Amino acid sequence: MASKSTRMVIPAAVLAAAALALTGCSSNPSNNAAGSGDTSAASAPSATTGGDSTTDSGAAPSSAGGGSTAAGNAATTGSGTSTGAGTGTGTSGAKTQAGPAAAGKPCTSSQLTVAQKDGSVGAGQFYAKIVFTNTAATSCTLDGYPGLSYVKAAGVQSGNPAQRTGQSHHTVTLSPHGTASAVMHDSNGMGGYSASQCDLTSVQGLRVYPPNQKAALFIPVRTQHCAGTSIHPLTIGPVA
Repeated sequence: MASKSTRMVIPAAVLAAAALALTGCSSNPSNNAAGSGDTSAASAPSATTGGDSTTDSGAAPSSAGGGSTAAGNAATTGSGTSTGAGTGTGTSGAKTQAGPAAAGKPCTSSQLTVAQKDGSVGAGQFYAKIVFTNTAATSCTLDGYPGLSYVKAAGVQSGNPAQRTGQSHHTVTLSPHGTASAVMHDSNGMGGYSASQCDLTSVQGLRVYPPNQKAALFIPVRTQHCAGTSIHPLTIGPVA
């Protein structure tokens, strides 16, 4: 007895759907992997370029900028050092000038005292030193000739003022309490002059102007001198 075979008939639509499902299963993994890799690949350059490169690149210039700034700072520091060196030199120069500058200020009458010292007499001549003392706390200078004349009571000048000897002079620095002097010369008494020429007159002292000053100092000296206006027995040398 022949057996009757049974054959299951699968509709075409079901077969098509199955085929599509199989195709999807076989293609999706590779597509997903490729897509994932592409995405990765797309992200990586983006991250590298946009992030690392740009950031690093940005950071590098920034660092470079910082380095430049640092270099600039170093340069500035170097400049500062150079300036410092210059300043040091300047300071050294300033010191060199500051000494003379401080010492180079002329002594004013208000910071000086004056006295007549070491008087000596011989053969109708009289010599003495006009001594200036610096009473200030800083150094000062004297340069040139003092002004010198005899005065009677009430400060009235007697006779002609002292004539300069014409000797060369230079700047003399007086430290605090330091001294400098100028040599005065006068006749002793009539000193060989006639009575009319000499006009011997009693005086109260000497009026002294420090070099280049307009305020006078006074040395009390009671004596007699030739006050005749036609003669010039009184002379003064430069400060030394």
